[in-house]
Amino acid sequence: MIAIPGIGPVVAAWLASTVAVAAAGGGAGGLIGALTKAGVSGEDAHVYSEGVRRGGTLLTVRTPDAERARIEAILDRSAVNIRDRGMAYRKGGWSSFDPNAPAYTADQIRKERDLYRKSVA
Repeated sequence: MIAIPGIGPVVAAWLASTVAVAAAGGGAGGLIGALTKAGVSGEDAHVYSEGVRRGGTLLTVRTPDAERARIEAILDRSAVNIRDRGMAYRKGGWSSFDPNAPAYTADQIRKERDLYRKSVA
């Protein structure tokens, strides 16, 4: 799960539908346009898209305003710090999302998840 800085983990429902359409039409590359339209910086949108390419999940939630704080608290328990993740990707030689890069294999996804696995208490 990924919380979007400045927007939070709870975003408008149109983003979820836009991402679904983008995913159907172009894989994770379509996320960049959907995220930037939602107010995410281009730099962060590239990191989010790369995270999805590497097997991550981008979650949006449509919720009544009265439930927003509770839902944000739940999502924040597993949210990725996008700045830290981007720095880790860059440290490994990554510079920006490439929509033509091959999808990660199941083994690569497993290794990627092991890098960032948190213990759940």
